[in-house]
This record gives sequence, structure tokens and C-alpha cells, in this order.
Amino acid sequence: MFHANYVAPSSLEELLSVLHHYGGEAKIIAGGTDLIPQMRLGKLAPRILVDPQRLPSHGITETSQSIGLGACLTHTQVINSTLMQRVYPALVDACHQIGGPPVRNRGTLMGNLANASPAADSALPLLVYDAQVVTASLDGEQVIPLREFYTGPGQTRLAVDEFICEIRVPKFSDQTKAVFLKLGNRKAMAIAVASIAVCLSLDELGQIYQARIALGSVAPTPVRAYHAEAILLSNGLNDEIIFAAANAAQQAASPISDLRASAGYRSKMVSVLTRRALQMISRGLSQDDANV
Repeated sequence: MFHANYVAPSSLEELLSVLHHYGGEAKIIAGGTDLIPQMRLGKLAPRILVDPQRLPSHGITETSQSIGLGACLTHTQVINSTLMQRVYPALVDACHQIGGPPVRNRGTLMGNLANASPAADSALPLLVYDAQVVTASLDGEQVIPLREFYTGPGQTRLAVDEFICEIRVPKFSDQTKAVFLKLGNRKAMAIAVASIAVCLSLDELGQIYQARIALGSVAPTPVRAYHAEAILLSNGLNDEIIFAAANAAQQAASPISDLRASAGYRSKMVSVLTRRALQMISRGLSQDDANV
């Protein structure tokens, strides 16, 4: 049986003061879909649970340059947002594949990132969308590119007295296309065996001027496949380029064997998923061209 005090601060300053006072003995509880099971198993025993639900702003905010995703934004809220469906469809697809409806209704985007699982579904589209993690402490605000946020399995740059108050995602041109794909041992409520997100921006001639590829469940943290991205730049999506990028993405993976899959299988699936994602984007672009 676990016992912990509980507080729901009404201001960010109050929340940060609690985190500062308790240090590593305080835990943020938003959805609690991962924290509570870990407490029941005795893996975590915080002295106090800090609930950010009463903070003034934790939804979706929009500026001319970016969209802010608040601290308590649930996966279901992402899925149901027409703005998110239009601007970040790969993130919506990833949120669709997290757990089942009860988990999506309670679990938050912030918690999925802060948990720092190598298999975190939402991390991959946010990586390819160049998201930034905005944190706050009594010492001030810090903006951390998501690609620099993870330091190891279950580990991030987040200090014990810091709070993720927003995930900030830049807007992209209409000629930017993104795909999220996940391979699991079953079709629903599965932890990824391997997963991928791809985001490509193209110019008027159909040449790629920006490429992002992120891999999940195949390294200690979600990772970018930088060499594969470089192969795509200044090229179109022909078969030769797609296969070269898929092979390069496979080289970026450093998977392990576990109960879900062997390292060799995961490595091979990186190439398969990369090729499939690029082909999907290529087909989508061709359909767009035909509809113009």
C-alpha cells in the first residue's frame, strides 16, 4: 500500500515552490497512468503528489509561428482537436495508438514525454516536428529542443524542481508531410516493437529541403536518423533514394533483444518501416499533385 500527500496548486509559482521544497520526493501527477502503477508496484514512493490541473492554462494555444501544448493536455484532446488534425496529423496518429480509451482520456502528452520511455509514441512525431520542451523552476524558464531532452532510458534533462509547462511546436508550410508508423505484437494497446516518424518539407519542384526521421524502441532513447535525413535532402522520393535512406536509418538503430522482439528483428523492421513511411509520403504527394 502506498501513501503520499497531495496538493493541487492554483498558480505556477506555488507549484514550483512545492517542487523546490520537496526535491526528488515530489512527483507531478497529471493523468497518473504510469505513475500510479509504479507506486503500486513499489518502484516509486513519493512523499507528495503535485497536481497541475488547477493551473490557469494547460490547453492548446496558437501564435503565428507555433502552437503550444499545455501541461495537462490529454491524448484524447490532441486527437479531437481540428487544429491538431490539420497541422500535426502524425502526432494525432501517434496519440490514437497510445493505450486504450481510458489511458488516452487521462494520460497526458507531458507525462508521455517526461516518462522518457524509448517506446514513447508521442515523442517521435514531436521530434520530427522539431518540438521544444519549455520548463520552469524558481530559477526561471528554460527552452530545450526535444532532440536534446533525453539522456537515457527513463532519464531526461529535467531537474527534480523543474516542471514542463508547455511543449512548443513550430508551424510548417503546406508542402510539409508527416507519417507515424508503429509495429506492435498486437493491433491495439501494444508497446512498440519498433516505430518511426518521418517529416518532409518540399519545394515547388518536389525536392526535399528539410527531412526529419525519428526512431522508437530501437535505442536507449528515441533517436533521430541524421544520415538518412541527409540522403533525402535536395532529392525527390524515387525508389533509389528511398531504399538508401531506409538502409541508413537501420544503421542509426542500436536495438536490444527483450520479450517483445530480438535485436535483429527490430533492426530489420527499422528499414522496413522507413521505406514504408517514405513510400506513403511519396504516394500522398502524387495524389496531391493529381488533385491540383
